[in-house]
Amino acid sequence: MRKALVMVMVALLWSASAVFAADLKVGEKAPDFKLKDSTGKEYSLDHPQFKGKVLYIAYVDPDEKDTNNHVEDALKKEKDAGGLDKTRYEGFGIVNLKASGMPNFLIKAAIKSKQKKTGAIIVLDYEQEILKAWGLKDDASDIVILDKERICRFTSSGKLPQDELVKMINIIKEYQVK
Repeated sequence: MRKALVMVMVALLWSASAVFAADLKVGEKAPDFKLKDSTGKEYSLDHPQFKGKVLYIAYVDPDEKDTNNHVEDALKKEKDAGGLDKTRYEGFGIVNLKASGMPNFLIKAAIKSKQKKTGAIIVLDYEQEILKAWGLKDDASDIVILDKERICRFTSSGKLPQDELVKMINIIKEYQVK
């Protein structure tokens, strides 16, 4: 009995350490994924639209979708001013569908409308695949910056403070020319 209890404890500790090891850290390569947008088009980190570009990724709980609107506004302003090169930088969203109590069909309809209006790439994470693989926060608004080789260069969870926003934009600028 004692041996069985020890084995269970070891298994639990090993499982817990594997969960914590999944956190994507600055300097680590991001695990790839295959997710679809609201129209069924499949995307991965190797998608042709992302090849050779620095990626700004917003992983969002639908209930927290407005948390980092100031980030998107700042990125658009920077792009319009010529500070971000569209041929070397791409931004997209991943929606954590399990984080909201709202029905998926309503979320998908809102996303489809936003995609049609803005041309944004927004993919759907039905099973929290990215949340688990990258160790992101549930029920939050997460930001990840990946360089052209898909190495993580910046992460943030929750509302991004102004000083971190400036840092993030500078990281994108730095890696889009490397």
